[in-house]
Amino acid sequence: MKRSVLILTLIGLILMWGGMSAWQIQRDYLPEINNSTLSITVRADHYQADQIKAMITGPIQQAVSVVDQLEDVETNSFNGGALISLNFPMSYDMRLAEEQVTKALGEIKLPADIEKPLVTRLSTHSMPIIRMSLISSSPNISENTLRTSIQDDFVNRLKSIPGVKDIRVSGGGSAGYAVNLRMEDLKNAGFTVNDVKRSLAENYTTATEGKVSNNQVSIPVKVSGWELNQQDLMKLTIHNEEGKTISLSKVADISNSIVNLETISRTNGKASVLLDVLKTPESNITDVSDRIKNRINDIPALKNKDVHLAILFDQGEQVNASLKGLIKEGLLGCLFSMICVFLFFRKVRSTLLIALSLPICLLATTGLLKTMGISLNLLTVSGLIVAMGRVVDDSIVILDNMNRKVNEAHGKTSVQLLTAAVCEMIPAIVSSTATTVAVYVPIALIGGLVSSAFSGFAWSVVIALVISLLVSILVVPVLYNFFWRGKPVSRDDDFEGISHKVLSWVFNRKKIVVSVCLALFMIASAGAAFLPVNFLPAASSNSQIGVQVEMPQNTSLVEVDTEVKRIESILESNPKVKSFSSGLGSSFMPQSDDVFDAGGGWLQKPNIANLSIMVKEGTNVNALITSLQEQLNSLSSKAVFTVSNQNIAGDDSQLKINLSGADSQTLETMAQTIRSQLKLVPGLSIQGAADVDDHSTQYEITLNRKAIEHYGIKLDDVLERIQQYTAEGTKGFISINQNTYPVVIHTDKQNGNSQDIFSLLGSEVFVGKDEQKVSLDQLALLMPAGTSVIQEKDGHPFAVITANIVSSDIGHVTKLVKDQLKKIPLPDGVDYSFAGAPEQVYQMIFEMAIALFFSILLVLVILSSVFQGWKAPLSVLICIPLAFIGSVIGMFIFRLEWNLAALVGLLMLTGIVVTNGIVLVDKIERNLIEGFEPSKAIILGTAARVRPVLMTAGTTILTLLPLAISGNGDAIISQTLGVVVVGGMISSTLICLLVIPIMYQWISGNQNHSKSKHDQELSA
Repeated sequence: MKRSVLILTLIGLILMWGGMSAWQIQRDYLPEINNSTLSITVRADHYQADQIKAMITGPIQQAVSVVDQLEDVETNSFNGGALISLNFPMSYDMRLAEEQVTKALGEIKLPADIEKPLVTRLSTHSMPIIRMSLISSSPNISENTLRTSIQDDFVNRLKSIPGVKDIRVSGGGSAGYAVNLRMEDLKNAGFTVNDVKRSLAENYTTATEGKVSNNQVSIPVKVSGWELNQQDLMKLTIHNEEGKTISLSKVADISNSIVNLETISRTNGKASVLLDVLKTPESNITDVSDRIKNRINDIPALKNKDVHLAILFDQGEQVNASLKGLIKEGLLGCLFSMICVFLFFRKVRSTLLIALSLPICLLATTGLLKTMGISLNLLTVSGLIVAMGRVVDDSIVILDNMNRKVNEAHGKTSVQLLTAAVCEMIPAIVSSTATTVAVYVPIALIGGLVSSAFSGFAWSVVIALVISLLVSILVVPVLYNFFWRGKPVSRDDDFEGISHKVLSWVFNRKKIVVSVCLALFMIASAGAAFLPVNFLPAASSNSQIGVQVEMPQNTSLVEVDTEVKRIESILESNPKVKSFSSGLGSSFMPQSDDVFDAGGGWLQKPNIANLSIMVKEGTNVNALITSLQEQLNSLSSKAVFTVSNQNIAGDDSQLKINLSGADSQTLETMAQTIRSQLKLVPGLSIQGAADVDDHSTQYEITLNRKAIEHYGIKLDDVLERIQQYTAEGTKGFISINQNTYPVVIHTDKQNGNSQDIFSLLGSEVFVGKDEQKVSLDQLALLMPAGTSVIQEKDGHPFAVITANIVSSDIGHVTKLVKDQLKKIPLPDGVDYSFAGAPEQVYQMIFEMAIALFFSILLVLVILSSVFQGWKAPLSVLICIPLAFIGSVIGMFIFRLEWNLAALVGLLMLTGIVVTNGIVLVDKIERNLIEGFEPSKAIILGTAARVRPVLMTAGTTILTLLPLAISGNGDAIISQTLGVVVVGGMISSTLICLLVIPIMYQWISGNQNHSKSKHDQELSA
C-alpha cells in the first residue's frame, strides 16, 4: 500500500497488454477437440465383400496392430470398399495416432487397382466453416456445366485463398466422356471391351513442341490450335492384341458427359452444387471467412450472373455473432452485478473500485490465454462470463471488511488498519477461491468427453479466479487507501440489525425450517427423475425438419433420385415450407454431424437420401412433422420415410445395438428380427427397415468345367461374354496431348429388352466344336452367394442394428428399447451391447459423477485444512445439496433437460456455493475463538456475513442472468448452464443463510453438552 504509483503503473501495463492480446488472439468456433476414433476408408470398386476382407481389411488390420494405445478395431468389409474404425483412449494424442497409422499403412502392399487408404481424424478443425450452394441462373449454363467446369473453377480459386485447407464437393463431377458401346457391332468386329478401354488410354496427339535452330540461336516452338471435336473423337483408332484396328465410330458413340458423379444435390428442386470449406488449424476463422467472401465476388461465373451463390451457413459469422452475444450478455450481467454492489455499499467509489477489478482480471486472463496458445472461442468466452460473476467476490469480501474496520475506527484509515482487515479475510478468500478452482481440476484429469470439451473452459475460469484473488489482496487495498485516504467511507445502517432479527426468528423455529428445506430437497430429487435426458443441448432454432429416405440395398442412384423427386414435388406445393434441399449418393468420405459423433462418423449409404426443410415463421413444427409423415407413408413405395425435427436428429441421437457371440449369418438373422420388433418403439427410426421385406443379396456364377470342355468352348470366350454384362458403368480414361480425361463405359445389352438381366445373360449362345449351339445357363450355374457386408470386431463377427432417436428424451426411448429386447429370445451365446447416443449419455453421467465425487473430496480437503475439526467442513458442505433444489426448479420452469451443459453447471455449483458457507463459518469460528457463547457467536457471525454473502451471490446470479433468460446460447454453452447455476445459487444462498447456522448450532450444541457434562464429572 506504500507503493501506490507502482501498482497503478502495473495496472496500466496489464490493461494495455491484455487489450493488445484480446485484439490479436486467435478466434475460433471451438478449441481443437478430437474424436477418439480414427477411420480408414478404402475404395475398391470391382471387389466383393469376401475379397475385400481377404485382400484389404486383413492386411490393414495386421499393419495397424503395432500402433500404440490402440484399444480395438472394427472392420466393415462390403462390396466396393472397406471402413475400418480404430478406437483409442479419449486422453490419447490423436495427432500422434494419425501419424502412426499413416506410417503403418505406407508399408503394406495392396492390389494395384485399389485406391490408397484414406485416414480420417474427426476433430473440430475438420468440420466445414462455410457451406455454399451454386445454382445455375442462366440458360447458357447447363446442369453438366454447373456440376463440372463451374464447380471446378470455384474449387480451384477457393483453394488458393490463404487459410483454406480443403474443399469438399457434393453434387459435382468431372468433365469427361461417355462411351456407349454397341455390343453386337463390337462382337462382330472381333473386339472386346478391354480393347476399347486400353486403346483410349493410349495418348492421342494433336499438338507438338520442339526447337527451331540455326547456327546462332535455338528458338522453342509449340504447335497447337487443333482441338478434338466430336468427329475427331469418333475417328479415334481402336486396336486389339492381334494388331487389328478399327475406328471408334464402328462400335461405339462418344459424347461429353459428367463422370464420377457420386452425389446429387438440389436446392428447392433445382440442380445445385454444395461446397464445404475447411480451414487450416492455425488460421483465424473470422479472417478466413472474410477472405472467402471477398474473393468469390471476383469469380467470373458470379460476375457474369451465370450462377447464383447462396451461403447456407458461415461459421465465421456465427462465431462473431455468438461471441458478440456472449460478450453483450456478459457486459449486461456485469452492469446488473455493479448495480447490486451499489445497492449494498451505497457508495459510487466502492462500486467503481469493484468494477475496476473486472477489466484487470479479464484482460490479464486473455493475455495469459494467448500466451498459452489457447484461442478465443465459445468455450473460453463462456468461461470468462462465468468467471465474471465470481472474480469480484473476493474483492467484495475484502472491501466490505475494510469498510467494517474503518467504520469501527470512526472513519479513520491507516495502513496498519487496512492490512489487518485484509489479513483477517485472507484465509476465507483463499479457501473459497481454492474450492472453486478445485472443482475444475477433475475436468482436466478424468479425461473422456467432458475433459475434451471443457478443458479450455476450465482454464479460462481457473486463470481468472487466481488473478482475481491476487487483485483482491494486492490491488483493491492499494486503490482503497489511495482514493479514500483520511476520509470516512462507511456509515451505520440497520442491515445487520434486520439480519439479526430474522435469524433470531428462524432459530426459534429450527425444526420447521429444516423440515421445509428437506421437503424441498426431496421434491426436487423426485422431479429431477422426470426431466428428459440428452447428450448435447438442442439448438436454439426450431424451424428445420429432416426427411430421410431409405431404399432397399443395391438400389441404383437413379431410382433413389426418382423417389426424392416425388418428395420434392410434395414439398413445393406445401405452403408451410420456406425452402428445402436434398442430397443423395455416397462420396466415400466419412460424414459427421459434430466432433462427438460415436465411432468417428459414418459412411453415407448410396441407398439413403436426406432432405433438409426450412419452415416458415409461425409454423407448428411438430404438427407439420406429423402431417408430412402421414402423407409420405401413404405413398406407394419401397422406401421407408422418417420425418424428424433436425434439432434432435443426427448422429448425436443415434442408437446402436451390437450383437456378438455367434457366426455372421446367425447374427444377421437375429438383427433382422430385432429391427422388426423395434419398429414398434415410438420415437425410434430403424435403419435397414427397407430390407426387412425386400432383402438384398448378391450372386455368384459358377462355371461348369466339364460342360465347357465337353462342348469345346474356350474359357476366354465365356469370360468375355460375361464381361459384356459387367462392363456397364465401368470407368476408364482417355489420354489426349498428355492430358487424361475420365471415361464411363455404357453398353446396350438391355436397351429395349424387358427381360431380366440374368435371363439375358443365361440365354447368351456359344457355338461348340460340332457347330452345336449352347446357352450360358448350360455352362454355368447362378446362385445367391454370401453377404454383401462382413463386420468384425477384433476378428470376431458382429452385427449392428442402427436407429435414430427422433425424441428429445434419449433416456426414455432407450428404456423402451431395452424392454423390447427383453421380450426377444436370443440364441445361446449371443449377447448385445449398446453404443451411440445411449452409450454417450451413460459415459457422460459416469464421468460427471466421478468428477463431482473428486470435486467434493478436494473441497473437503481444503475445508479441513482451513477449519479445525469436522463440524465446520460438514456445515459448509450442506450448501451443495441445497443448490440442487433451485437448479431443478429452474429447469422445470424453463422446460429444460439433463445434458452435458446441465451437469457441468452442477459441477460448477459445487465450487461456487461453498464460498458462501466458508465466509459464514469463518466468522462464526472467529467469534468462538474470541470467547463468544456458541449461540451468540453463530447469530452475530451469520448477521455480520449476510451482506458479503448476498453481494457475492447477487453478483454471480446477475452476471449469469442474461445467459439464463436469453436462450441465445450455443449448443454446448447454452441457456441450460445459466439456468442451472442461477437457480442453484438462489436456493443455496437463501437457504444456507438459514440452515448452516442451525446445523452448526446443533453440532456445536451436542459437542458443548458433552463437554459440559464431562467438566461437571471432573469437578465432582
